[in-house]
Amino acid sequence: MKRIASFLFILLLPISVFAQEPAASAPSESREEQAVVQRILEERGEDGVRQMRFEAKTDAGETFVVDTSSSYTEGLRYAVRPGDRVILALFPNTEGGYDAQIADVVRTGGLALVFALFALLTVAVGFLRGFSSLLGLGVTLAILFAVVFPRILDGADPVLTIALGGAAILAVNMHLSHGFNRRTFVAFASTLVALGLAVVFAELFVAWGRLSGLASEESVFLYWQVGNATLDPRGILLAGIILGAVGVLDDIAVTQGETVAELKDANPGLSPNELFARAMRVGRHHIASTVNTLVLAYAGASLPLFLLFLNSSVSMRAFMNTELVAEEIVRTLAGTAALVLSVPISTLLAARFATSESPVHNRLDGEGSAR
Repeated sequence: MKRIASFLFILLLPISVFAQEPAASAPSESREEQAVVQRILEERGEDGVRQMRFEAKTDAGETFVVDTSSSYTEGLRYAVRPGDRVILALFPNTEGGYDAQIADVVRTGGLALVFALFALLTVAVGFLRGFSSLLGLGVTLAILFAVVFPRILDGADPVLTIALGGAAILAVNMHLSHGFNRRTFVAFASTLVALGLAVVFAELFVAWGRLSGLASEESVFLYWQVGNATLDPRGILLAGIILGAVGVLDDIAVTQGETVAELKDANPGLSPNELFARAMRVGRHHIASTVNTLVLAYAGASLPLFLLFLNSSVSMRAFMNTELVAEEIVRTLAGTAALVLSVPISTLLAARFATSESPVHNRLDGEGSAR
């Protein structure tokens, strides 16, 4: 009898399990939703850090009570006030609902104000040139996000793709901002030569520094996400160095070209050699200030890293040998080396073409003005 009862129990067990009401209404996946902070319920300090409990309402009308200590153990990083929009991470709970944690704040409105003020200042000071530069900025973003970056993700060679994309950006932006004329053409040609030098220096310095391209967390995550079949981390590092140098090379070439042109206008009798010598005096000052600017810019971007070093017991030699630090050093010096050589290159070409009486060059001057 016991055997029969056991057999019936085993036989009916799967039927009883499948006959149970499925929890179809219970949430099964986490999601993110934007919400508006309704009121602050509590603001407190825990272990010396600031925490908060607040009530937020999503666009769908759901209301959640959020405790920031569940997601930000290091303390709340943002000033959250009633009316602010935040991003909530919603996780299913055992009661058929969701538990909410704050994932981030919505900052698109603030960024729009930042860009609007930037655009206003650019146009107010630069007039038509400022407006042209904003159009050029749009072209730059379009080329990068619509062409260059997707091709790299598809497996194209990062260095070649960035070099060609950078040349296209320079071709559009330089002529859009400075006009279609002899000076702009010469500056563009000089920048292309300097861009080639940036590629050479980047390849050389990365090889000497024995860099893998996987020093940062972002690079590792990208390598893991995309896969090693289509992504070369070292190529991505090289591409980043080259792209960072493009904008500075543009500035050097245009400035030196304008210097030569102004000297020629002030004294038409100057020979190409005299123009070169005088413009290089200005160029050397430009080199000194720009090199310092680039170093400070990279130092500012790596400020947390330097503070971490000063707060540790690591020696300077060990710190410099760290790949993350070595990567920043190579990034700075490769672009700067190309920049330094771009000064005599752009000055030499500008001085030679400034005294040219070629009909082609004269027609270029007649079609646009660099002023």
